Amino acid sequence: MFDLIPSRRLKVDVPDVFGEMEDVFQRIWKGAMLPDLILESERDWSPRLDVNETDTAIEVIADLPGLEKKDIEISLDNGVLVIKGERKEEHKETDKHVHRMERRYGSFCRALRIPAEVESDKIDASFKNGELKITLPKSEEAKKRITTIQVH
Repeated sequence: MFDLIPSRRLKVDVPDVFGEMEDVFQRIWKGAMLPDLILESERDWSPRLDVNETDTAIEVIADLPGLEKKDIEISLDNGVLVIKGERKEEHKETDKHVHRMERRYGSFCRALRIPAEVESDKIDASFKNGELKITLPKSEEAKKRITTIQVH
């Protein structure tokens, strides 16, 4: 009564929309919508940051493995904290054959807007074991802006 009919799976070239969207977002977040203007090494080497806020200060911690204090430059201009530096690649002539090279070298620049007014003359920065810690004390005005709102 019912015959089994073999089915064929058709190969359909479906565009990888999600993959393409991921590529676009990666370029946007890394600031590389114009990839020809940014070198590959500069686009991929960017230190990771943690930004924490308390009632009295903002703390920025950056992972900068392989750098020394002399390789780092920090500035604050109009509420924007800028961290610049360079990790230099060591060139040693050996008879090794490189199978994988994932560590990035070269210059980097991270800029982030500080979410409160700070006392620029009291900013403290320390660097130990590849970790940069910047403490930006809030100004008295910024401390007073915290408002408690009652829920009815």
